[in-house]
Amino acid sequence: MEVSQRELETLYVQVNKFALASHFFWGFWALIQAKYSSIDFDFLGYAVLRFNEYFKTKPTVMALLIPE
Repeated sequence: MEVSQRELETLYVQVNKFALASHFFWGFWALIQAKYSSIDFDFLGYAVLRFNEYFKTKPTVMALLIPE
C-alpha cells in the first residue's frame, strides 16, 4: 500500500499541531508541579522551556493547513 503525498502532508500538519499542544500541556503541568510537588526539580525552569518552545513554534505551526 502506497502513501499519497496528500496523506503525508496531512500527517505532517497533524503531528506538528499535536507537538504544539504537547509543549503547552507539559508547560502547564510543570507549573502545577512547581506549586505542589515535593520532588527536588526545577519545574519552573522546565515550564519556561516548554512555554518558550510553544510560543516560538506556534506561528509556524498554526500557519500549516491540511491539504484539501
